Amino acid sequence: MASDLLCLSCQFSSTTVPTLNTRLPLPLPQSRNCTQITSLANPKPLRFICAVSSSQDTQITENNRRSANYQPNLWNLEFLKSLETGLEVEALQESTTKLEEEVRRMINSVPMETLNLLELIDNVQRLGLTYKFENDINKALESIVSRDEREKSGLHATALRFRFLRQHGFEVSQDVFESFRDKEGSFRDEIKGDAQGLLSLYEASYFAFEGENILDEARAFSMTHLKNLKEGIPTKLAEKISHALELPYHRRLHRLEARWFIEKFEVKEPHDGLVLELAKLDFNRVQSFLKKELQELSRWWREIGLTSKLDFVRDRLVEVYFWALGMAPDPELAECRKAVTKMFGLVTIIDDVYDVYGTLDELQLFTDAVERWDVNAVDTLPDYMKLCYLALYNTVNETAYNILKEKGDHSLPYLAKSWRDLCKAFLQEAKWSNNKIIPAFDKYLENASVSSSGVALLAPSLFSVSPNITKEAIDSLTNFHGLVRSSCAIFRLCNDLATSAAELERGETTNSITSYMHENGTSEEGARQELRKLIDGEWKKMNRERVMDRTFPKAFIETAINMARVSHCIYQYGDGLGRPDNTEESRITLLLIDPIPIN
Repeated sequence: MASDLLCLSCQFSSTTVPTLNTRLPLPLPQSRNCTQITSLANPKPLRFICAVSSSQDTQITENNRRSANYQPNLWNLEFLKSLETGLEVEALQESTTKLEEEVRRMINSVPMETLNLLELIDNVQRLGLTYKFENDINKALESIVSRDEREKSGLHATALRFRFLRQHGFEVSQDVFESFRDKEGSFRDEIKGDAQGLLSLYEASYFAFEGENILDEARAFSMTHLKNLKEGIPTKLAEKISHALELPYHRRLHRLEARWFIEKFEVKEPHDGLVLELAKLDFNRVQSFLKKELQELSRWWREIGLTSKLDFVRDRLVEVYFWALGMAPDPELAECRKAVTKMFGLVTIIDDVYDVYGTLDELQLFTDAVERWDVNAVDTLPDYMKLCYLALYNTVNETAYNILKEKGDHSLPYLAKSWRDLCKAFLQEAKWSNNKIIPAFDKYLENASVSSSGVALLAPSLFSVSPNITKEAIDSLTNFHGLVRSSCAIFRLCNDLATSAAELERGETTNSITSYMHENGTSEEGARQELRKLIDGEWKKMNRERVMDRTFPKAFIETAINMARVSHCIYQYGDGLGRPDNTEESRITLLLIDPIPIN
């Protein structure tokens, strides 16, 4: 495999020397065929020119090709390089160790009342500390199940218990809420004024399976009455209600949610102060080495050099890393974050080749080259595609090599297949758009769930986060089954809800909104409502599989669900990848740049 890893600066192996007509991206420092070009008068990032390239540069904007007019990168790589971690990870680790043990003792305290224990678990999770106390929370939930206090529990406690059990893979029936309904099957009037109970019921309802009508009614009931209750209740609770009604906790990006919750957290009991202090210290500790991780990836991004050579593509390293962090937020999942960042970074560029710049003939050549997965296929490609192909080929092979070295799993066939499938799906969309074809909605969605690129991100994730991978899990991944399909569908539908207007402006005809409107004769808003219903349906499928299906390891299940969550986050207010705005910039700053002030 090592012989197939190519120097991107030279773009050839020892046996194949293609003729190039373009300057190439930053080389590996050891490349003997490259000449460094510097300018003291204009201290821009260094450029390198391959010794075998011709004197004529490829003009990427020639031939009147389309441009998506993407805004410039918000995050200068020199700024990322200059980031100070501010706090020593070792010192923060020492400070958190004692607090962590105290919180663990509290969770495992047998005499604690059920409601108090449930609220402690809720706080621990919302403050971003679940990864530290996963085993302790599961033991506590087992003890809660054995207490069987359903009949004497209030709405708040019952809803918390239900939500945690479903979240952690326990089987629990929706019938636990029967005691809050009247003889006609409607939720009773006396709980309409219970703001905290309604909020907990609302959050619990998002863990519904398909066909669970009680939970569907619970969501509608709680949503209606929470909207009526926002006036005249404590400010902090009103803020939590507004926040939840905008997007429930189950669908939020949990590390970003932790930052928000830390700032809103109310210390009601002495132990609350300990949990809050631990959360702040741990957030800053994790942020400190996430900065270092981002700096390392920024060097890779600079060296691969595609965004400096292709002026029609998105330069979105930080946003892509934010996505990877959303999928794999736990500190120990560094290799997963790096692999996802690299895969998704390449996805954004190659997606722009298919969507914006490439001709159909060129796109067919690129798709065929990826299908071959052979370095010699580079000879068939135009110069700008040579860059993309070798960057992809090298990066995927290197990722597979690292997985093999660290875990002993031979992942290359599955990583390569995910890219073959992705490029075929990209090509199908390009053909539809080029020929002004609006496909049938089901046909579009089947292809679009693949073109979302979700499997290209989940494939390295499966091998990175899972200790023991079964053939059944690999088959389900590569054949796009169950949890994988649902997560990718949510990714695609959230994307289409946010990006359809911009795509139509640049002449594309293929998105789910257009297909649904054309097929059903509905308005755009009607199509959007249908897409939101489809998203709800896919979440219900994932909820069931989380509890009932044992195909995938637990860590991967969470990663796949997190991909759906980060889709909601990135596309909540618009296209957070194509056109990131102040909201996206602020979220990244809170998560990766600014530490939490410690009093």
